[in-house]
Amino acid sequence: MTTTITELPPVAKSFYTLCKKCEAERYHVVLAHTSEKSAKIKCEVCGSQKSYSLPKASKPRAAAKPGAAKPAGRRGKNSEESRRAAHIAEYEALLQSNDAKPTQTYSMKARFEANHKLDHPKFGLGVIRAIQPEKIEVVFQDEVRSLIHNRP
Repeated sequence: MTTTITELPPVAKSFYTLCKKCEAERYHVVLAHTSEKSAKIKCEVCGSQKSYSLPKASKPRAAAKPGAAKPAGRRGKNSEESRRAAHIAEYEALLQSNDAKPTQTYSMKARFEANHKLDHPKFGLGVIRAIQPEKIEVVFQDEVRSLIHNRP
């Protein structure tokens, strides 16, 4: 277990910390101090060199309430919403451009062609976007799915 270091060890001394390359805690040698709170270090096992900064003093956090929503991750809520909006726009554009074409009911045995509408018993109405010999890529309202077709 790593102990919290409050000041940098002297140059040429070793200390125990996580090596990202080894993905384990290892002894590292201090090669040089780059500032008061950071140093250049080298893993004694794999030899990888990296920068090390003293950990910042952590502030006590308030305990999360059970059932409370977790904060959005790095990508955030907006990118998920924009991805969803782009998908819905693509779905609606494909439906409108293929309005005149007949809707086929999905069956693994049936053979389908690109840009035709497809009625799936579970996923609903979709439009075939791409075709391979035994697979089709279908844009449904909720997501794009790969389905089997042309099976004897």
